[in-house]
Amino acid sequence: MVPGIKDILMILPEIVVAVAACVLLMVEFLCRKNDRAIIGVFALLTAATAACISIYLMTTDYMGGVAFAGMFILDGYSTMFKLIFYLATILSIVLSFYYTREEGIRGGEYYTLMLFSLCGMMVMASGRDLLTIYIGLELMSLPVYVLTGFLEKDKRSVEGAMKYVILGGFSSGILLYGISIVYGITGSTELTAIAKAFGEADGLTPVLGLAIVGLICGFGFKVAAVPFHAWTPDVYEGAPTPVTAFMSVGPKAAAFAVFLRVFTEGLVPVYEHWQFVVAVVAVATMFYGNIVAIVQTNIKRMLAYSSIGHAGYALLGLLPA
Repeated sequence: MVPGIKDILMILPEIVVAVAACVLLMVEFLCRKNDRAIIGVFALLTAATAACISIYLMTTDYMGGVAFAGMFILDGYSTMFKLIFYLATILSIVLSFYYTREEGIRGGEYYTLMLFSLCGMMVMASGRDLLTIYIGLELMSLPVYVLTGFLEKDKRSVEGAMKYVILGGFSSGILLYGISIVYGITGSTELTAIAKAFGEADGLTPVLGLAIVGLICGFGFKVAAVPFHAWTPDVYEGAPTPVTAFMSVGPKAAAFAVFLRVFTEGLVPVYEHWQFVVAVVAVATMFYGNIVAIVQTNIKRMLAYSSIGHAGYALLGLLPA
């Protein structure tokens, strides 16, 4: 399939962010050490430019359309989440100006990883196909793994990054296994086709149940839902402070974006089979996160457990959706 001009224009914000992330590394080598503040400004302008393009696309005929044979969609839902991603990234970059200078962090690598993670979140929000969503999820996650361990002299940062990588890789494997089972059952990874195939299915089968569990486990890890939350406190505590702020908003919002789209578009016909599981996970997440947050003495760990509790509230919203 050869992409047309429509396809290119619909993913223009993603292209801008991805290209700018690559250029950013070269810009660092061209700048003198005293002029490296321009790198952060360049990253900030990139996110702002992508936001302006997304807002402009809302006023065009491309709104509500699909690209790349239905694998990518541009609608109000995805644009709303993208604006959240832009805001989270811009604020995190602003917080990073002083932090990177004081900690001696190389801005080119740091901001490049942040922009690549932003690009992954954008792909996730517009993904209409499980493979597109998975690619976006990995593009979002891999840079965050590195950003978490950026303070290589801090034992907590390295430990948090190691836990994040190991548990993140494990959860990605479970998610991919769930996606492969869905493909085996339906013969497609496109959400509309999956919903149609499940609508014609004869009730819950063990294989279908395994697929649903795989998807819940994979997405549950990304939103830090109980019992997939173990990585959150150590990662939030060890990561650089601006990265902690970034992770608590951007990647988590992206995970909720795909969680909601997959389960309310692709798995609607089997709603009665997964609603109870999600409800139990949501209630457990709310209670555990808020109760454990009360006894924390470290502010970052307290915020981590608080964010776990908030994830439970958000998951409850998935049930009537």
